[in-house]
Amino acid sequence: MKMMTQEQINIAIKQLKNNELIILPTDTIYGISAIFTDKNKIKINNLKKSDLNKPLIILVSSLIDAKKIIDLNDLIIDKLTSSKPTTVIAKAKHTSENIGIRIVNRNDIKKIIKEVGPIFSTSVNVSGNHFLFEEIDLNNFSSEIKNVFWVGNLDRNPSQIYEIITNSKKR
Repeated sequence: MKMMTQEQINIAIKQLKNNELIILPTDTIYGISAIFTDKNKIKINNLKKSDLNKPLIILVSSLIDAKKIIDLNDLIIDKLTSSKPTTVIAKAKHTSENIGIRIVNRNDIKKIIKEVGPIFSTSVNVSGNHFLFEEIDLNNFSSEIKNVFWVGNLDRNPSQIYEIITNSKKR
């Protein structure tokens, strides 16, 4: 797996801190990414033509970060630390919302998250359409995307999704 260069990481950090939308590689597919805020959630959902309140996957760098967002128990820890990228849907700590959270494995994305805090990452597509994965398609997706950090082809298998509330695998 090819990692982002330090220069790319620094640019991504700067752009995220400026609340810009960027496309980052993840453990699975390329994702539209922004710092974890309500304003950015609305911006991303608007871009994807989704319900503006649709929950988005939040990437964190560690269990310590995850613990700030959701309450952890043995099952959640087991799922979040799985060798397969697994998104856990659980109740957020400070709201009644359910959220999707995943610990990222990529060291380049961990470096970014350690600098900017948790980030949203969602598939690059208009809701209901297949996600994009070719460099040209990612670059042409939207003029609202500040930068595409291409590192080559990725796995293309979205993360598993496990819903804690119903104790069931969703994908």
